[in-house]
Amino acid sequence: MIYSIYPSADSTIYEDNILMNTGIDSILEIKNGLSGSLEAYKYNTRILVKYDLTHISQSIVTGTISADSRFYLRLFVTKVDEIPMDYTIYAYPISQSWNMGVGKSDDTPVTTKGVSWRYRDTEGGNQWATSSFSAPSTGSWNINAGGATWFTASVASQSFSYQNADVKMDVTNIIHQWLSGSIPNEGFIIKRSDAAESGSAPGGGNISFFSRDTHTVYPPKLDTSWDDSSYVTGSLSELTTDNITFYTKTLWPQYPSGSKARIRMVGRETYPTKTYSTSSQMLTVKYLPTSSYYSIKDDRTQQVIIPFDENYTKISCDEAGNYIDLWMDSFQPDRYYRLLFKVKRAGGNIEEIFDEDYSFKVTR
Repeated sequence: MIYSIYPSADSTIYEDNILMNTGIDSILEIKNGLSGSLEAYKYNTRILVKYDLTHISQSIVTGTISADSRFYLRLFVTKVDEIPMDYTIYAYPISQSWNMGVGKSDDTPVTTKGVSWRYRDTEGGNQWATSSFSAPSTGSWNINAGGATWFTASVASQSFSYQNADVKMDVTNIIHQWLSGSIPNEGFIIKRSDAAESGSAPGGGNISFFSRDTHTVYPPKLDTSWDDSSYVTGSLSELTTDNITFYTKTLWPQYPSGSKARIRMVGRETYPTKTYSTSSQMLTVKYLPTSSYYSIKDDRTQQVIIPFDENYTKISCDEAGNYIDLWMDSFQPDRYYRLLFKVKRAGGNIEEIFDEDYSFKVTR
């Protein structure tokens, strides 16, 4: 299963406007720019994003979510400008608390209520530490002191070279430290390296991502991935023919957000061999090969929400046939989603994708 949660808080902090809060802006930015009367100083922006892990922690304790799950930080690009061919983005666990705030980057006058480059909470009550950092944490800046603080012992990164700038970063080690309580969960700071942020030439360009306040299907999310499949076939026979009739059996038109659904699907031979029998062979259900998977798209935008994944989106089976389990709070409400199914046979040499009108809506 790939189970997604969405941020409880996010914001961009700006080194060239140290008091500005952008807590409810629709974008998040990693940016290099030039400042000063002679444009001689490089300034940077950094992203802060936080997730509430309470449900995940409780589910691991009860065994509903596997303790060896992998965690991936997902950010979706809305715009890129003058980025280098090769670059790396880093995520560190933030070491001090912060308040998201209510500002936007185009507010006039600037909103100062909430986190900024200089301050970490409402209306400038507390500054980010700029010296005497608590071990093992640090901070850095180029032209203006501030810019948050973070733990140095834990870091995740993703490198890009001639490719799409959407972020899918493995942050498993950081998440497990939060879940164990070894460091407090104050969220991620997402930035370039200190070396890339420093110097007098811009070079790094601007990458804009959708924020939690976007009105699209692309807010940041944290994916929890684990193998929840089970294969107990009982008295069923495997479906090995090349001609498959496939359909869903218990897919309802809509599901409340927060519900859990078991969706069953049926595979049978389209042209079964004729035999003498008191029952129709057309009704005989057989189980799909173990190399069968599902994917989910947003039905309107066709954005892939859950990709086919041979580790985490396996189709399960019990004595009644094949099924998948979905947790509906993983999806944004008031949207329609489409299920796709992929079946591999003959050692993976034959692959067929079933993309019919397998759609459902998640409601509030």
